[in-house]
Amino acid sequence: MTFYIEPIKLRNWNLFDKVKGPGHVEPFLATRDMQLDDIVMLHVDKQDPAHESGIYAYGTVIYGPYLLTDSPNDYCNNKLTVDIRIDRIEYEEPMLTHEQCKRYTGQYRTVHAIANSFNGNLKMALGID
Repeated sequence: MTFYIEPIKLRNWNLFDKVKGPGHVEPFLATRDMQLDDIVMLHVDKQDPAHESGIYAYGTVIYGPYLLTDSPNDYCNNKLTVDIRIDRIEYEEPMLTHEQCKRYTGQYRTVHAIANSFNGNLKMALGID
């Protein structure tokens, strides 16, 4: 299993409005290396003053990667996509703050893998068995 971080811009796709709870499935941008059962952490940026920047949700890749087509209203249309089942979401406080995320990555522009050496730390920080 590999952990990925996916930056979320609330202006483009409001995680807090769209996801009503665990089990919600949504397409997200993918990398070619993503596989079933990989974990994708959703990092909300600082665009919304009501929310501190950080990881508010994570989910499991349940389908893909594939090229999403015929969805002109979806941000992922005509892009490499995976379907992610949200496993946990927090609406008030991030599970990992932006400062804590800096231990694992310094890049928040595109979806990318986190080094496998951090898997144990991330599982513990996110409460994944």
